[in-house]
Amino acid sequence: MLLKDKVGIVSGVGPGFGREIALAFAREGAAVVLGARTESYLETVRAEIEALGGRATAAVTDITDAAQCERLVDTARDAFGRVDVLVHNAFAPDVFQPFEAVDLDAWRHIMDVNLFGSLQLTKAAIPTMKGQGAGSIVFVNSMIVRKILPLQGGYATSKGALLTAAQVLAKELGPHHIRVNSIVPGWMWGPSVQGYFRMMQTQTGRPTQEQYDEIAAQIPLGEIPPDEDCANAVVFFASDLSSVVTGQALDVNGGEVFH
Repeated sequence: MLLKDKVGIVSGVGPGFGREIALAFAREGAAVVLGARTESYLETVRAEIEALGGRATAAVTDITDAAQCERLVDTARDAFGRVDVLVHNAFAPDVFQPFEAVDLDAWRHIMDVNLFGSLQLTKAAIPTMKGQGAGSIVFVNSMIVRKILPLQGGYATSKGALLTAAQVLAKELGPHHIRVNSIVPGWMWGPSVQGYFRMMQTQTGRPTQEQYDEIAAQIPLGEIPPDEDCANAVVFFASDLSSVVTGQALDVNGGEVFH
């Protein structure tokens, strides 16, 4: 029960990593406030948490809308009285085009979600955390900031900016006992990657297991880390086990990239 009596907001809750973070929080004793654009995802995960005997509430949230960010924080405070943890999992993927061909408006959208949307939700939560005299903010970043890949320049740029922003916030918010950290996952075995492998199998004929084995062979631990195990890194930053850790980025990738 590492998060007993804590209240955590999780953005970007869907069938993948956001769900695993929310369920991990509930198992560790937190009351969970779910945010996502798709109401059906919110209701499904809320029902799962309640079936575990946990407490949860939700609000449909597009993090690019300031009013909706405020509403998500208000939902947490109205339901549970405080906000101890804010986890940023919502993101926009890349358009997978070379820089010379890309419409920079596509990059602006990615930045608006991944950077400014995350910062907007952070800004909504800071007054509550300051009033409590404590808080933990966790950004879900990406291994792409360590290992640049072609055709994902907008995503990499947005996540690189977010990594720096997290350190800026850690410096500014530290005197208020608000900690700010990032996790930097790589490949994660869950619905998103599984769907990608199925798509590639359809396009190329390569079996899913063959694709899995090729990637796992590049990872020292010999497997693609499961979503639920990566979620434990978020629990660590949310918990008092990391009470003197701020401004840090923890790579969670099975050892594929060392930093």
